[in-house]
Amino acid sequence: MRGIGKIKIDKNPVKYNLHHGLPAVGTWMSTCSPVSAEIMANIGWDWVVVDVEHSPVGFETMVNCFRAIQLGGAAPMARVPWNDTIWIQRTLDAGAMGLVVPMVNNVEDAKHAVSNMKYATVGQRSFGGSRISSYIEGDYYTWAQENIAVIVMIETAEAVENAEEILAVEGVDGCFIGPNDLMLSMGLTREQTGPGSPHEAAIMRVLEAGKKVGTAVGKHCWDPAEVNRRIEQGFQFLALNSDAAFMTREARAQFSQLKLDGVPRGAGGSKSLY
Repeated sequence: MRGIGKIKIDKNPVKYNLHHGLPAVGTWMSTCSPVSAEIMANIGWDWVVVDVEHSPVGFETMVNCFRAIQLGGAAPMARVPWNDTIWIQRTLDAGAMGLVVPMVNNVEDAKHAVSNMKYATVGQRSFGGSRISSYIEGDYYTWAQENIAVIVMIETAEAVENAEEILAVEGVDGCFIGPNDLMLSMGLTREQTGPGSPHEAAIMRVLEAGKKVGTAVGKHCWDPAEVNRRIEQGFQFLALNSDAAFMTREARAQFSQLKLDGVPRGAGGSKSLY
């Protein structure tokens, strides 16, 4: 009995877009819920990243989020906690079609990330298969070497200085600018960011480095207008908010419309509700 069958993946749409000058737009998962991951993937994003660096998600839950994202039709990806061999290799084996690697500050950091995401003779990824291999069109080893998306994070002043050299490393498919950590690294406050600021100048410097060496540049964005503006500027790997941000914004917007003036709310201190 065949059942309903399964979809075979012939290429990674994220890597395809980045190498063909097209935007790849996605969002972040931080609520650690496979159900939320499936809902978000169904929206139509090119990719959904499970944030393993700044969320309490566990490894098995991450795997189930990958399944849900794949089912919803987006490319499952993750931001690993660090540029670490064990985390990178285990997360790829769990079914990620690409990784966002944080705090890549120089050429050596970039080469380390690439090496752990490529099999020999290009890299040092150990061959143990992958959960996603049965969904791949053809041989997983060959597919992975050609399709796993290597996205390095440029999020410090040091990384900005080294951006051109980092983005020229063979095997790096794109970079992702972390605006908050970059802000902190530059000794700035949120009020000191935005158009005309040194922070914005640093972001554009990375973009120009990417254009010079032919490697895609991306950034986390806070609203659709910024995504559209960044695409016009030439950015490609773009994230719009996160599942938690979307939920919070909509909940606040609807809550603000309730007519609750003078109505007690909350648990009333320690008094029981029952």
